[in-house]
Amino acid sequence: MDIPTHLNHKPIVKLENYSKIDGAYRNYTDVQGLSLGVSQWSDEDLSVKVWRHSGKKWSRMSEELPLHRVLDLASLVCSALSYAQKDVLLSDDKFSITTSNDAVLLNILKQKMNPEYVKNNLDEPLKRLSNLLSNLGY
Repeated sequence: MDIPTHLNHKPIVKLENYSKIDGAYRNYTDVQGLSLGVSQWSDEDLSVKVWRHSGKKWSRMSEELPLHRVLDLASLVCSALSYAQKDVLLSDDKFSITTSNDAVLLNILKQKMNPEYVKNNLDEPLKRLSNLLSNLGY
C-alpha cells in the first residue's frame, strides 16, 4: 500500500508494504508502512512515522518519533535482549538503563525473549541493522 504524501508528515524515504515483513504480525497488521521525512509538527525537523491503515482510511493512531528516539529504542531493545539472554544489562553513563524490581516482570521478559522468539522476530531486523551500521562505519 502506498504511503500518503498529502498529509502533514512528508515522507522522504519510505518502506511501503511493511505489513509483509512486520515480525510476528506479518500479514496480520494494520501497519502498512514506515517512513522518514519532514515532521508533521515542524518543517525544520526530521522524524520517522509508523503508518497505520484501518482498511478504510489512514489511522490517526499512526506514530511519529524524532530520529534519535528510534535509535534509542533500538538500543533499549538490544539491552533488554542482552539481559534476557545473559543477565547483562547493556548501559553506560549517558544511557543509563535500569530494570524493574519486579521479579515476575523480569521473568516474563526472559520467557518472551526466548531463542525461538528471537529467531522468528528479531534475528532478521538485528542482522539488517548490524549490516547497515557496519556499512556506515559504525
